[in-house]
Amino acid sequence: YRSNTSSGLQISKKDISTGKFQFNPFTKKLIDTTLIALNSILTNTYFFNRSNVKWGFDVTHFLSNGKTLLSYGFESRKLRNVVGKIRWNLNKNFTTTVNVKDSKNELNTTGTKFNNRNYLIEQRSVEPTLSYIYKTNFRLSVSYNFSNKKNAIDSMEKVMAHEVSASLRYNILSKGTLNAKITFNQLNFKAYPGAANTTVGYILLDGLLPGKNYLWNVEYTKRLAGNFEVSIQYEGRKPGEARTVHVGRASVRAIL
Repeated sequence: YRSNTSSGLQISKKDISTGKFQFNPFTKKLIDTTLIALNSILTNTYFFNRSNVKWGFDVTHFLSNGKTLLSYGFESRKLRNVVGKIRWNLNKNFTTTVNVKDSKNELNTTGTKFNNRNYLIEQRSVEPTLSYIYKTNFRLSVSYNFSNKKNAIDSMEKVMAHEVSASLRYNILSKGTLNAKITFNQLNFKAYPGAANTTVGYILLDGLLPGKNYLWNVEYTKRLAGNFEVSIQYEGRKPGEARTVHVGRASVRAIL
């Protein structure tokens, strides 16, 4: 078949105990006086030409809802993503993809002392990617992402992001795997002074700072004696006008 679809539904509910066995989450209406936590995730993906080696596309709808009783009242979260992906294999060495995303991320708090954390972030983005593949041991990808985000309530903060990245994967036969990536992100942030340090600002900026941001990482993984794997990682970042940060990690895993 040229087209197919996949769907999933997950519901998690926690109430104050009434002495009864609760197996079905749909057994009664949502009552705030007994509710402790309620989370639901609904996903649906439509595929067309999924098995075609030349071209194909898919569309995914993701909806997540959550409501939790905290010390200051109820906190509700809602996330909706609609993502479309088109792939086109130019030949055996070059392939290209285009991702388009429309997203809404919402937080609503009932406590009057904490309602300044509320937000409704709307995001639209497009990301074309071109990849070069040589056999099974080398892959080089270059991508550009344009994203427009805004907070639709309160202070109406906005950010426009231009991101260019390049990533490399090299499989060294019988020796290990080398992964590397470098990213440049230009963030134009329009908001009141100090907004970048708020909860909304952190989400809009993806943890970065207004202006030019540079990120890079390198990881080398090697299998030893068949059952042990050694990984060495290095990460660096230069966010905005802040100082450069360097992080190094090393780990050993046993594969049983």
